[in-house]
Amino acid sequence: MALTGIVAGLLLAFAGESQTRTSTPGAPPPQARIADLSWLTGQWHGEGYGGPATEVYSAPQAGGIAGHFLQEDGKGAVLFYELLQIVPRGQSLVYRLRHFNADLTGWEDAKGGKAVEFPLIAVEGNRFFFDGLTLVREGPDALTVWVRIAEEGASAREVPFRYRRVR
Repeated sequence: MALTGIVAGLLLAFAGESQTRTSTPGAPPPQARIADLSWLTGQWHGEGYGGPATEVYSAPQAGGIAGHFLQEDGKGAVLFYELLQIVPRGQSLVYRLRHFNADLTGWEDAKGGKAVEFPLIAVEGNRFFFDGLTLVREGPDALTVWVRIAEEGASAREVPFRYRRVR
């Protein structure tokens, strides 16, 4: 009985463990190269944010990785898109993206048109922690992306996108 309680407690502790991280002011970013993320190359399909989702990453080219994301609404229509890039910044990396509605109007246009940036803050084995976004290589053809999302009027929450490589 006591062992069951300990196991249950450990499961609850791990279930509450944060999957994303926030940068610490003044902390230096880890050294990383674009080649460290070359395993992302390909098309990934799975579930996240209430419906089917797809991410596509190019092979490293011209010093970075380019890609796009498509989130369906669960009824077969596009909810939104993202255009993204992973690029060097100093001796580290930054994951940058912009959001677009189904009609390609940009979300960030009203905010000066700047990309949303997630600087790399830690690398631990198969986990790449960007500020608010984590890439986890679960296997050669399995990827989980955790994103901290703060919607208007609600507390920030972590949303998992679980993918399988399809190409």
